[in-house]
Amino acid sequence: MTAFILIIDDEPDICRLLQLSLSKYGFKVKYVHALSEGMQFLQRHRPDILFLDIHLPDGDGLEALPQIKSQYPDLPVITISAYDSGIEKQKALTAGAARFLPKPFNVGMLQEIVSAVKS
Repeated sequence: MTAFILIIDDEPDICRLLQLSLSKYGFKVKYVHALSEGMQFLQRHRPDILFLDIHLPDGDGLEALPQIKSQYPDLPVITISAYDSGIEKQKALTAGAARFLPKPFNVGMLQEIVSAVKS
């Protein structure tokens, strides 16, 4: 069965890059550009993996992460951010993220990261 991935990120280029790269590996990918949109989508659909940007125009992904993990405890969340500080990474992992992916990222690592959080 094909894994379904939701991306919540406000950067259209990042979303398209992730969608294109992950689709090549056989994943079905949907993206939205706002936290509110992503939260509404999660209420209606169940992705297998969530890519969540930390800094969104309508909210903070780190603040939303505990709520997401509380409602969907089995949903692996990969946080992504252009701010690659050790502090943000630690906060994300402590809040329940499965992985932290800094921007820019190596698309060659995506399949490895997704496979690791799926298992």
